[in-house]
Amino acid sequence: FITLQEISNTKATLHITEMYLSTLFSIAKDSARELPPVLVVVDEAHTVMPESGTVGLGDYESRGLVGKIAQIALQGRKYRIGLLVIAQRTATVSKSVLTQCNNIVTFSCFDDTSLKFLSNCLGPDHVKLIPNLPRLHAIVHGPAFRTDRPLVVEIPYDQEKDYDAIFFREVSHEENAT
Repeated sequence: FITLQEISNTKATLHITEMYLSTLFSIAKDSARELPPVLVVVDEAHTVMPESGTVGLGDYESRGLVGKIAQIALQGRKYRIGLLVIAQRTATVSKSVLTQCNNIVTFSCFDDTSLKFLSNCLGPDHVKLIPNLPRLHAIVHGPAFRTDRPLVVEIPYDQEKDYDAIFFREVSHEENAT
């Protein structure tokens, strides 16, 4: 497990991530059947695969990494590498990567750029539902969900793992104790 949260939004993040993914892809290509499957999870995707012109770093700095992630998105399955891209807005994430994602899980969102992108993936009728999705509901679509059309699903909620609620309960309890 590797996390780069301490150096996010820097040239170092981009170069370190590109080197890591290049090495991972090379090893997987050379020994795809000998290694277990790997899932690359990119949270806050805009920090390492920004859409052209959306972050302070220039296109030059991000070009190599975006190309490597796009290659993994396009060819990774052949070598047992999966890619999970997590972003709050599609507008700030490289479209060359997003267009390679075969499965989509979208929660409620309101920005027009994201809705336009999702309309191309889900269709305009389903996109109309997105801004009004209740909490813990999502629209899912793609081969992983074994359906030909998008579905609205409820996401299971485990109160024991709701770290925000636990934190606020503890803070509230401490304030009441003083």
